[in-house]
Amino acid sequence: MRRTLLTMAGLVALGLTRLLHGVLVSRATDHETYGLVGSLIAVTTIGSLLLPAGLASAAAKFIPYQHGRGDGPAARGVFRLVLRVGWVGAIGLGVGAGWGAQVAFDLRVLDAIQVAALCTAFSMYSILKSVLYGFDLVSGYTKLELACSALSLSATALVVALGWSVYLLPLAAGYALFTFGAWWRLRPVTRGAASAPGGALRREMAAFIVLACVGTLCSQGFLQGTQLLANRFAAPREVAYFAAAVTLIAPVYFVPRALGIVLFPAMARAHGAGDVGGVRRQADLSTRALLAVLAPMVAVALLLAPEVLTVFGGSGYAGGAPVLRLMLAATYLAVVSVPAVNALSSGAHVRVPVASAVVGTLTGFAVVALLGGATGVGLGYLCGTAVTAGGPFVTAWRFHGMFWSGPVLRGAGVVGGALLASWWLPREPALDAAVAGVVFVAGVLVLCRDLVTLRRGRGGRPDDSATGQPAVAGSSPTGRAGGV
Repeated sequence: MRRTLLTMAGLVALGLTRLLHGVLVSRATDHETYGLVGSLIAVTTIGSLLLPAGLASAAAKFIPYQHGRGDGPAARGVFRLVLRVGWVGAIGLGVGAGWGAQVAFDLRVLDAIQVAALCTAFSMYSILKSVLYGFDLVSGYTKLELACSALSLSATALVVALGWSVYLLPLAAGYALFTFGAWWRLRPVTRGAASAPGGALRREMAAFIVLACVGTLCSQGFLQGTQLLANRFAAPREVAYFAAAVTLIAPVYFVPRALGIVLFPAMARAHGAGDVGGVRRQADLSTRALLAVLAPMVAVALLLAPEVLTVFGGSGYAGGAPVLRLMLAATYLAVVSVPAVNALSSGAHVRVPVASAVVGTLTGFAVVALLGGATGVGLGYLCGTAVTAGGPFVTAWRFHGMFWSGPVLRGAGVVGGALLASWWLPREPALDAAVAGVVFVAGVLVLCRDLVTLRRGRGGRPDDSATGQPAVAGSSPTGRAGGV
């Protein structure tokens, strides 16, 4: 819990930085310019997923895994290998992203340099953040994240106040500060003897990195790619709607991202120690928490989408409410599957999330190509996310013998009901606020059983069936104790 709270503090700072950066830039520019800025940020993010995301996942898995086995030199050897490959990949991808963005969007040289700098800095930030967690330096991560956010926001405010157009450089400066600070913080724990990964471990790491890159690119890359798809299938003005939606849904990822960053190395450490029951308990409690806690908040956001967009970028953005609603619903599906993905990926079942992500991305592209337009892109993201999240969720549910029927039905009912209501109700701010309040209270009442269960800490076998009957201790659909 302490690690999760510290991680939450850092991620809130990160999310607020992106959110306030978007508010400042969107209000200082027109729709087309802000749409371009969002698209360039998407290019840098997707570039960082091609290799650095896989290296980050490998660091988060294999460093704590080696510590779980009690082999410190092997953990330091994994770190040094990841760092060397990371720098080469980050610089190469940064140059490639800058050149590709210049060709695709006809950028000035200065803008292409911004893209290259942001992609390189964000790539190394992603890797070193996972390394910090691999060595259990959670408080160090939080301090660096706060410093990074303060620098980025101050620089963004300065750029806007002076009327400059280098909107990506403040973010690049913040991530560069984090990279240097993480390297400095890791020096004491990475000194000493290190055993280079042997041939078998190198092959295992290489296979894991490839699978992690593919899975992350298809899942997280699909979210960022909605902005690029909007450039192809939607009107220029609507591209800004997707840039705003991607920025606004970032806070929804605070809790699951915090859990994921903490859970993945913890689960990898448990796998290394042979504690599969610990993995199951962590996945069970965190999944229940996400289903119950996020549902009322997402329901309110669905109903207040026009008002949220108006506050974000002005009245001209209210027309993007349908897009934001579709992406919010998809985000709920994505975040509740985070513990299941971590439970599978930290062990020997990484192929399940990867295959689901690939199929989900192809499904989303098919829907976008079939429907077109801004709504088609939003629906494509929703359908693709349902497949991407559903595969690992159902697999972990069955493999570990979870009892999730009740929480799933209640959470989906609250979010689905709010989504339908948001489409049917007439647009009226006072009515939206009143209905949102009613829906929030109703959602809390519907999910109160799950909230009370979480508060009592009864994560093993709570009364969570669809009918509310108590589960039988030690039973599972597989007929094996613990469901494994």
